[in-house]
Amino acid sequence: MRQKIVIVILAMAVGLAACSKKKKGLSAEQWRPTLESRDKNPYGVWLAHQSLKYFFPNAKQETLPGQFRYTSIDDAMLYHDSGRALLVVQGLDFYISSEEWTALKGFVENGNELMIFSSHLDNKIETELKLYKQKCGAEDYLFNQFTVTDKDIKPLRLVTDTTKYGYTGRPIRSYFEINTDSVFYYASVSKYQNTETDESLADSAVYTIEGDDTTITYYRRNQPVPANADQYYDSENERLMFRLRADTLGYVKNNVNYVRYKLGGGHITLHAAPLTISNYFLLQPGNEKYLSGIWQTLPGDVSHVYWCDYFKHSDETTNSNVLWRYPSTRYAIILALLAMLIYILFEGKRKQRIIPVLPPLKNDSVSFVETVGRLYFNKGNHTNLAEKMTMQFLEWVRTHYFLNTNLLNEQFIAQLTIKSGQPEAKVRMLMDMIHEMKLGTAHTDDAYLYQLYTTIQQFYKNIY
Repeated sequence: MRQKIVIVILAMAVGLAACSKKKKGLSAEQWRPTLESRDKNPYGVWLAHQSLKYFFPNAKQETLPGQFRYTSIDDAMLYHDSGRALLVVQGLDFYISSEEWTALKGFVENGNELMIFSSHLDNKIETELKLYKQKCGAEDYLFNQFTVTDKDIKPLRLVTDTTKYGYTGRPIRSYFEINTDSVFYYASVSKYQNTETDESLADSAVYTIEGDDTTITYYRRNQPVPANADQYYDSENERLMFRLRADTLGYVKNNVNYVRYKLGGGHITLHAAPLTISNYFLLQPGNEKYLSGIWQTLPGDVSHVYWCDYFKHSDETTNSNVLWRYPSTRYAIILALLAMLIYILFEGKRKQRIIPVLPPLKNDSVSFVETVGRLYFNKGNHTNLAEKMTMQFLEWVRTHYFLNTNLLNEQFIAQLTIKSGQPEAKVRMLMDMIHEMKLGTAHTDDAYLYQLYTTIQQFYKNIY
């Protein structure tokens, strides 16, 4: 019953805390980048998503779920009766598996367009495209206040437009470092392959051979070299090679942040600043022209647009982190964890009666001595009892003061007086009584026995 009361109290506390938040302007949570197509907060992308129907009015639009895996791209996405497909993916982190990256390249090679707005690119993409994403600001931190610098006001421009764009918000200065020597490779048919007599390849412009370590795309010998490719001969493999170059579409300051690669019949387009399609950026005066320039660089025959909200897509197979994104689900998980913790704390105890406190064991040796003493006293054997009392006392002196008790002379009395701190008269009187007992001259009646017992006990008490 007590556990249920505690859980109810915690639930009421969480509910009251959530209800007591007064909305004064935008909260820190509303300033958090979500990059979701349905989000109208500053760093959602509702405006950019809605703009697609104006720039591609004849194209059919489809929003892919956040848990969509690119290995799920099927023939319906690859092939269309007229025109080509455009896949727009945007988010802060873009981490994908090797299988997904292969699926995306296959999507592009079939003549489709892939547009990626991302702050952090997967290493597989950077390695294959021979570029490196240079980060110049944390875009994913919670927004607390504006940080205005000269570098943030108007750093962006497009190749086809001399106008500069920017805003007084988060950093958008990230750019690409591109290896201009060799970006992407295609190979023509080697001397070991003869496609001119292979009827299965008669209608194909390119075909792929998968080896043990690599997958190479071969162009047919009678196909023209791509317009943006340099041609050279690889003597080691005896194969004609094409070296593709990246086409620059935009800059941030003097660095490339908007780049495009031709792959098969389509293109892969990368933008280094996903916040340029955020609501907050597009609401700044004149910035809508920047988005217009981006869409206009894409082919005009797009017949199908796929939009993918992923925010932080990774190559993990689980999407449990999505549950943490929504406040209601997050509070429910926290409350469940608190309830589980309380249950473990209270129910984890052993359910049994309280173990009684056992008193410490008594020292029965004293009781035994007293019992033996009463036995001797009741039998009237006072002499024997007096001897045992003196023997016990002398044993005690030997144990505590390390004195020799064979001779109870003046030297012994002086040493015992010094070590015990007792008056010399009391020590001497006790030694005289013990000396009489040893000589057998003591009259051991009740009075003598009482005096001997009292003297010894007073000696003990003064010591302790």
